[in-house]
Amino acid sequence: MSRAPLHVQLRDDLLAGRFPWDEPLVEGRLTELYGVSRTPIREALNRLEQEGLIVRSLRGYRIQSGTPEDVIDIYDVRIALEQAAAQAAAVRRTDLQLAELTQLQREARQEEDPAVARRLHARWHEHLWAASENTTLIAMLQGLIVRLRIFDQDAFHRQDAHESMLEHDAVLEGIRNRDPVAAQEAIAAHLIRTKRERLDTFARRRVGTDTP
Repeated sequence: MSRAPLHVQLRDDLLAGRFPWDEPLVEGRLTELYGVSRTPIREALNRLEQEGLIVRSLRGYRIQSGTPEDVIDIYDVRIALEQAAAQAAAVRRTDLQLAELTQLQREARQEEDPAVARRLHARWHEHLWAASENTTLIAMLQGLIVRLRIFDQDAFHRQDAHESMLEHDAVLEGIRNRDPVAAQEAIAAHLIRTKRERLDTFARRRVGTDTP
């Protein structure tokens, strides 16, 4: 099996939290970690800078940090786009796509590991976008989600997972019944709640009451 391009590997490692937020990304260290020369590392870093995931610093690059305003902006655009995706999925989905969404939902509900549950949650959304059969919409959502995840690496709490399962059920019901209005309303309710939770997390950090 061929390896993913270097910038994809580096992006995945950033999103997985492999690199501490308070340490710079230095070309020399990255060449050792990935076993390549400085040129492909430099190209990968430039690509991630263009995607808005890292910014230049005195000692190399640093991971981009998000603000509540960033989260609001991204979520507002995401809500509009994902409503369109859910509407289209309700009309265009195939039986196979519906089965895949249902299976991912089942696996996420049974999963005890919060990190795995979070990945299944993300894959569920990606399959929802795919069912829209709109390549432009899918590409736009993928770009937004990459930026959002770099700002939002908190643990996926079980309460959040439970609420997400219920909300996904409502979206699935709309898609299963080919009801675009129901699917659109359900995905909007889901994302509005998750946006509010992320903003609450920022608020707790600012006043110093966030708990482990």
